[in-house]
Amino acid sequence: MANISPYTIVISDCLNSISKDKTGSILDDGQKMQLLINMLQGRMLEHIKQRVSKYYDIEPSDLSEEFSVSLIEVFAEIFNLFRLKFEEMPSLVNKIAKRIVEVETKGDLNKETSVNKLYLSIFCKYFEYKNIEKIISTLQTDNRIQQAIFKAIPDNSSLRKSYLNQTV
Repeated sequence: MANISPYTIVISDCLNSISKDKTGSILDDGQKMQLLINMLQGRMLEHIKQRVSKYYDIEPSDLSEEFSVSLIEVFAEIFNLFRLKFEEMPSLVNKIAKRIVEVETKGDLNKETSVNKLYLSIFCKYFEYKNIEKIISTLQTDNRIQQAIFKAIPDNSSLRKSYLNQTV
């Protein structure tokens, strides 16, 4: 599974483990579901990080750990809603996980577009966020996230110069 998120690989493995014979597994079904939920949250954060990186034309790996921690804090409310939805409808966990694995492992020529549409539909349909760009714009109001993004932008970048001119 080249160029597939490590989260997606673990999601796929977890789904396979849940559907297979339960003998020999060190995790019970409840633990597997919690792992699956954590991986889904991680993959969603990773997707947002990729979108932010693309928007600012920087590599996701250039964003600091501070960015990731701030992102988790900003999304705490969303993930509370996420967990509540899963408690109300446990089958939703598998449904979303299967859809992520299906879309992200398909050899689609327009994979990026398909993945973006997938996460937009997940946020809209299940978590009542109608516009993923609104989520990204919310990130632009968080000072810690903006500082982490600014630090990741190369010094000679026109985007960095533009950013500096806006703050002066």
